[in-house]
Amino acid sequence: MNWAGAVFGLSAAVALLGAVLAVGLRNIFHNILGFALAILGVSGVLLSLGHDFLAIVFVLIYIGALAVAMVYAVMLSHSLGGGRTPRRRAKILGAAAFAATATAAIWLVVRNAEWSPAGGRRELEAAWAGYRFLTDYVLVFELISVLLVVAMVGAVMVARRARPGKEG
Repeated sequence: MNWAGAVFGLSAAVALLGAVLAVGLRNIFHNILGFALAILGVSGVLLSLGHDFLAIVFVLIYIGALAVAMVYAVMLSHSLGGGRTPRRRAKILGAAAFAATATAAIWLVVRNAEWSPAGGRRELEAAWAGYRFLTDYVLVFELISVLLVVAMVGAVMVARRARPGKEG
């Protein structure tokens, strides 16, 4: 096994560990940290595949902005030490069934995909990606920015909502 394969395997393991922590832990703050770890692992996978720009974008946008925004939203909305609601077995089994189905579907797509050799792919450059964002994917780019603004406004609205028994 070469270094690229080892980095890919380690990054994939980090991504899987982060994903398990993101959905398996009971504290929402720890879930967000698991999400950030999963994105860091995905960024490592992208680095090992030669997509340096995409890896940096993942770290900057998803970890640097989205995860931090989620942490602020949680900190503004409720206390982390509050009482925990018990999880129902039906929800856990439904989530596990959905995860197994999604994993099987992704595995089928990956297994049946035609992979081009490493030398035959187009390099992802910042200028090319910027051009595509501002021409072909401008609507998606704008919708993502609107979604982030709506999420932040929603977090502020939840945080500012009057609590029962308090005036405001």
